[in-house]
Amino acid sequence: MKMSKYLLLCFAGVMFSFSYLAVAADSGSIAISSPKDGAVLQSGSGNKLEYNVHLSPNGNHLHVYVDNQDPIIGRKVSNCPCSIDLPPLSVGKHVIVVKEATAGHSLTGVQSTASFTVK
Repeated sequence: MKMSKYLLLCFAGVMFSFSYLAVAADSGSIAISSPKDGAVLQSGSGNKLEYNVHLSPNGNHLHVYVDNQDPIIGRKVSNCPCSIDLPPLSVGKHVIVVKEATAGHSLTGVQSTASFTVK
């Protein structure tokens, strides 16, 4: 009897682990490939944000925030790597935050951040 309880507990533990991994795999991810954290960019236009994204089940598009300004809406979220043209950037330190959003523009919590300097 003790052995069957032990096996049942082991089986339950394994099943919980697999279900946790399945949820983690569907939780979505955003990886900023450029600019890298700590990068130095040239001032003016021509700078791009390059990223890879795997949307979570509720994800629909991205909101890209440059220095907490109004978001740039990024709908290119498949067949990545993807890119978005950044607005002209002044000399100094900047922060980009890329956040996943639902079709109704609610944020899902999936996000990525990069800090960089423009010279």
